[in-house]
Amino acid sequence: MTGRRPRLDAATAAIRNALRSFLDTAVAHLPASDSTAEPAAGDPVRLIIAVSGGADSLALADAAAFLTTRTAGLTAAGRAVEITAATVDHGLQPATADVCAQVRDHLTDRGLPTAVLTHPVTAGPEGLEAAARTTRYTALDGHRRQLGATAVLTAHTRDDQAETVLLGLARGSGARSLAGMRAVSTVADCPVWRPLLDITRAQTAASAAARHLPVWHDPMNEDAAYTRVRVRQQALPALEAALGPGVANALARTGTQLAADTDALDDWAAAATATHTSGTETHPRLADLPEAIRTRVVRAWLHECTGRAQEVTAAHIAAVDALATGRRRGAVSVPAAAEVVRTGRGRGPAGLRFQPAGRRENDAPPAADRR
Repeated sequence: MTGRRPRLDAATAAIRNALRSFLDTAVAHLPASDSTAEPAAGDPVRLIIAVSGGADSLALADAAAFLTTRTAGLTAAGRAVEITAATVDHGLQPATADVCAQVRDHLTDRGLPTAVLTHPVTAGPEGLEAAARTTRYTALDGHRRQLGATAVLTAHTRDDQAETVLLGLARGSGARSLAGMRAVSTVADCPVWRPLLDITRAQTAASAAARHLPVWHDPMNEDAAYTRVRVRQQALPALEAALGPGVANALARTGTQLAADTDALDDWAAAATATHTSGTETHPRLADLPEAIRTRVVRAWLHECTGRAQEVTAAHIAAVDALATGRRRGAVSVPAAAEVVRTGRGRGPAGLRFQPAGRRENDAPPAADRR
């Protein structure tokens, strides 16, 4: 018989279904309107897929191309959805310009308009990998704003989630880090949606092969100089060998469970911050809060007072928390050439004050601090 469509492989079907289901949920939760990002009800929801040329992002883009070029077009939660793609060329390797051009031509031929964003990057104090990540999201967000798009879609998979959770565990970064990547989040001010967190890397590879996608294998993804590559090539396989198959799935599942718990604690802490802090001071009742909430309040308060969230460390938070609960006395040095001191007398719990370092407690506060 002639004219029959080739049979759809299971991996491609799973990716298409995951994308369609994710968009239904994400679009349904969009505000009715927003002055910068979200479209007014009835307007199409514009989205951009970040495509590196690897199997994961090409498989996601291929699924989007299929869904958007159907006769009826793509809708989610009753709203029209328009998707384009973008690939960022950092110029880190001689082949990247050709790879980006190939991605653009392939996806455009499939009906998915694709832009090449050229943004060179140089390594900063945080390293080349982190600098490239920040530059990439900044470039994507600029393109998103130009197009009036709501969010950038990335092809992070369940395997990426497992690696993220394991890295958070190794760094001892707490529940927020162990929660891994969120399906909807903000990275470097860029709204990011991740529809493939329940899809495995094996599935994206299988879909790319079945669909004959022009996959590029980035040599940097095989370079053991990068921590995440060592986690992928050495740590996770060793855990699977020692503990049996399923470790990656268990890590990803743990991240999902912790994300729900962390969100609930963060909401509680946000409400407590409003009632237990006021400008550069905290209330003595801060000490009565459970530690998990209290330390979150301290973190938020220090971020606000210092204006240097990236410089506030776990050690700063622990020291200020000890000061609030009476387990420590004396000023605590914090970023922004400042310190935190107790406002009460005695050894018990007390309120705290954020002030320039070295100011005596009986000095008159600056006019901005007076109430």
